[in-house]
Amino acid sequence: MFRKIISVVMTVILMLALLTSCGSGEGKDLYYPLYADPISFDPQIASDNASKIVVFNCFEGLVRVDAGGKIIPGVAKSWTISDDGLTYVFKLRKEAKWYMSDYAKELLDEDIAENFNYRVTADDFVYGLRRAFNADMGTSTDMGLYVIKNAYEVYNKEKDYSELGVTAVDEGTLKIELETPNDDFLKALTQSAAMPCRQEFFEATKGRYGLDPEKVIYNGPFYLYSWTTGVNLVLNRNENYSGEKTVKPSSIFLYINDNLSTRVDKIRDGTYDACPLSVRQKVLLDGEKKISYVGYNNSTWGFCINCSGDITGNEKMRQALACAVNLTDIELPPHCEKYAEGIVPEICVAGDAPYRDYTGNINNQGVDREKARQLFSQALKDLEMDYTQLTIICPENFENIVKLAVQSWQSILGVDMSFIIETLDEMELEKRITDNNFEIAFTKVTAQNESAVTFLGMFSSGSANNIFNYKSDSYDALMSTTSDTLSQSEIMHNCLTAEKQLMDCAAFIPMFNEDSFLAMAKGVQGIYCVEAGTIPIFIDGIRK
Repeated sequence: MFRKIISVVMTVILMLALLTSCGSGEGKDLYYPLYADPISFDPQIASDNASKIVVFNCFEGLVRVDAGGKIIPGVAKSWTISDDGLTYVFKLRKEAKWYMSDYAKELLDEDIAENFNYRVTADDFVYGLRRAFNADMGTSTDMGLYVIKNAYEVYNKEKDYSELGVTAVDEGTLKIELETPNDDFLKALTQSAAMPCRQEFFEATKGRYGLDPEKVIYNGPFYLYSWTTGVNLVLNRNENYSGEKTVKPSSIFLYINDNLSTRVDKIRDGTYDACPLSVRQKVLLDGEKKISYVGYNNSTWGFCINCSGDITGNEKMRQALACAVNLTDIELPPHCEKYAEGIVPEICVAGDAPYRDYTGNINNQGVDREKARQLFSQALKDLEMDYTQLTIICPENFENIVKLAVQSWQSILGVDMSFIIETLDEMELEKRITDNNFEIAFTKVTAQNESAVTFLGMFSSGSANNIFNYKSDSYDALMSTTSDTLSQSEIMHNCLTAEKQLMDCAAFIPMFNEDSFLAMAKGVQGIYCVEAGTIPIFIDGIRK
């Protein structure tokens, strides 16, 4: 039985280590909150924030992202790219090893366990990438990986997995062939779906891989030592890890805490060494000089209009609402960075260039009263209705902003339109949206990583993250084509076309941009975030 509850002895040992660590700050434990328990530790499946935090710290792909956003070696010590940009050859570190607990080893047949090759091999990456394109597994594969040769055909079961453009030349050499050159490909390889998987161990778990901590083997800076559901997870330093960097923390304690309001006090009093904060939470810590911050402009607030709703599924109804609200009539909230210039957050890039620098402001449409009334009248006719009432769900702190928008809508659309405003806490709001139990939600969309392609891909028909419930064959085809695009300029153009399509159909009315922050307590350094500020990386973390 896996160690579900941390023993008293282990806790005492860890606390003694905390008190006696050297003055450099290395070798100490770090404490960080999670909003919920992880769902899966399988890199090809992990999609929720808690799961990805564990995966990104306990696994390592071919390449990594450093604190400055630069691509650096991971398991691959070097790589070459052919002149035509279609072939990547990676040389793997001989020292890269798997960590397997005694509990995990018991899953293997005795002869396999005794002869297990602990080296991370090219075949491990071949198997991991083949799993990433298994449509039956619910994988969370980044769209940037679909540029791999035959990836779409494999995913759609038109070709066998053996035809995917990924080949183990030998134990330490991996070759990846692309359909077309792509400037984003190395960045795509940093995603969890591109991390290695040992086939013989995966098969030994009999379909349970990643669902329990003891049914995973790890190759990253840490391994998952224990998990007490609803309480915490402990990541211990992986002594087998031999990457370019030394793993500085001894352990990472990830505490489950769904009460977001307590984060401010816990980072202030040092209970947490680091934690994510919203702008509103950061304001409460103004003047606390001992706390440092790193900001990420990764979210856009606005009205998410359910494209599958009985009433809001009518495009003219959504467009009428979009034409009847003006950004400048609504005061910018003090905690928001600026009025949104589109749906895609400011942090997103295409290739290595900022996306919004290319597009400029595409959210400058003012109120068009006549058009709004015409669209509303036609929508009522299409729906065979004389009057309609819509419910808007929103966070409590945005109620006044929603009321201002409602005033504008009712003033322009008249007595045939009314609204109910329902304020919810963050957990309930997220649940209602996830359960597709809403008509209009004032909420935010947050980038999962820095890629504009990935962000816009969230709203494709088959995406689990498509909170707009938008379905369009033309949009899906555009996003599919975009991941195969030849040049950065074409990627930019296609992303802009896709974003305008979302705005033209009024699936989302963008209002404000907002930063999120990684806060670090006094003396804490070296922790940084990837995936547009959503995933902390602890390998360099110290507390002096």
